Amino acid sequence: MYFKAIALVAFCATQALGLDFSNSKWIWTNEVNTAGNAPVGTRAFRRDYYTPQGQTALSANIIIVADNSYTLWVNGNKIGSGSGFPGGSVQTQADGYCIRLDPDCNIFAVNATNAPSAANPAGLLAAIQIRYTDGFSETIVTDEDWHAFTSVPDGFQNVAFDDSAWPRATVETSYGGNPWGTVGIPSSATTGSTTLQLTDAQWIWTNELDANKHAPLGGRAFRKNVVLPSGQRATSATIVAAADDNYSIYVNGKIVGSAPDALFGHAQRYVVDITPPASEVLIAVYGVNTHLVYAGFIAAVQLTMEDCECGSITSFVTDSTWKFNLSVPPPAGYVVPGFDDSKWLNAIEEGAYGSSQAPFGKVPIDAKVSPGSAPLPNAPAAPAANVVS
Repeated sequence: MYFKAIALVAFCATQALGLDFSNSKWIWTNEVNTAGNAPVGTRAFRRDYYTPQGQTALSANIIIVADNSYTLWVNGNKIGSGSGFPGGSVQTQADGYCIRLDPDCNIFAVNATNAPSAANPAGLLAAIQIRYTDGFSETIVTDEDWHAFTSVPDGFQNVAFDDSAWPRATVETSYGGNPWGTVGIPSSATTGSTTLQLTDAQWIWTNELDANKHAPLGGRAFRKNVVLPSGQRATSATIVAAADDNYSIYVNGKIVGSAPDALFGHAQRYVVDITPPASEVLIAVYGVNTHLVYAGFIAAVQLTMEDCECGSITSFVTDSTWKFNLSVPPPAGYVVPGFDDSKWLNAIEEGAYGSSQAPFGKVPIDAKVSPGSAPLPNAPAAPAANVVS
């Protein structure tokens, strides 16, 4: 069990894979019967990995497949999902990922599902190549060193979750054995994500919300400052954002774009060059409520780095770690890096994207990238960001 909190996850972009399943085992829970069948349903798996003394973990290449489907998590962060066996034990190719790792300890977690309607073969297969900063590597595989549980406890994927009472995984067969045979290996790893979405984001606002989640009229200031791990610098940001009712959004003191009333009801997508590359990135927002009812802001941000050995992407979303200020007009300079927001309060989470807790529904996201635009009236003036459109 490992208690270090990790605020950001960095995914590494496409690179060639030199990895296979030759030493991997098909594993499942201890529910597999003598005929090789397991009950239908979703099961949880975890593997703690501690970096050897004197070395520092940098990244991992991962290949993974499950019968019938899986979701992969690393250090509590969702990496990707796959359904390699949608209709039985016939598979064409595994999925591959390349991710940044914590230097000292990393938790690999999977929830894997055996699809209905009757008991049938179920299995999880993976190989994980750990790369160290000194250029050496080590590979761990699915085997009896994994822990397996017959349900999926809340938070099982998180670093601090205690799986010490879980039994060891049951090894069903070595790679190549029945009923699965061989599995195709991807030629390259992916980021584990496709187009940036709002799925994991929260609608946020200030603490002025009443019992009906109604807010006063006017503009409010929000900030999220991200300090990147040592040695990383962001070169661009992809942003998906929406508000009830309007917003202007800034990156490192430069205006990216605004969404007035005419754009209400759907989310905008921006791609912003960060020049010069920055080890600290500030996202600032001026959000405006124009009606005496609901108010909210939601966003997902993806930062691309210049210096990860497999190309790095760090993602974050709106949640209670963002800060807000009620001053009207907002404090001068709050959109600029280095502004002191230590006395600002944490944003209030109104509900997750698409959930019944928030009154905004699933706001559709523009397929096309939005061009840059000027600040809203009363929003802070700022030089224009280099928005790619």
